[in-house]
Amino acid sequence: MNDTLSTISGVVFLAGFAPYIAAILRRKAKPSKASWLIWAALDWIMFIGLLHKHAVNGLIVGALIGATLVAILSLRYGMPGWTALDITCAIGATAGVALWLLLDNANACIIACAITMFIGSFPTFASAWKDPKRESREAWLLYFIACVIGLLAVPQWTIAHAAVPVSWTATESIMMFLLFLRPHWK
Repeated sequence: MNDTLSTISGVVFLAGFAPYIAAILRRKAKPSKASWLIWAALDWIMFIGLLHKHAVNGLIVGALIGATLVAILSLRYGMPGWTALDITCAIGATAGVALWLLLDNANACIIACAITMFIGSFPTFASAWKDPKRESREAWLLYFIACVIGLLAVPQWTIAHAAVPVSWTATESIMMFLLFLRPHWK
């Protein structure tokens, strides 16, 4: 990634966690345990894969720090229990990691993590669909902006360099729809 834009994207992504964590602590946001535990675990795994490909970027660093904090908070403040969707996504995440371990390839790791992270987003999508007020619009807007900056920072359109910004922009775009557009359709 272009170093300056990459750094900016990471700082903006990490900044998105401030309003989200504040909303969680004020009990205005209820993070999905399944999504955040999956995202945090996969951020660490993807970070290792990107490190092996010399393609670490600001987005993954910002996400690694923030998602780990939110995953910890989700255990106490998150949605209670585990739904069938949560369990299905956790199984899907485990399968993605197993695939990477089986293939023993950094690009396979990056692809498996990107796909699995998207699958892990479904509990959060479902929660935002049912009640958009459970999520922090400000946080998700910052995540989206960070991902767009991350797309602009891609130095080479390889799996290692593009998977994070492309897949995360897809996730954040869905959240933008769910949090900003869908509430007006009711």
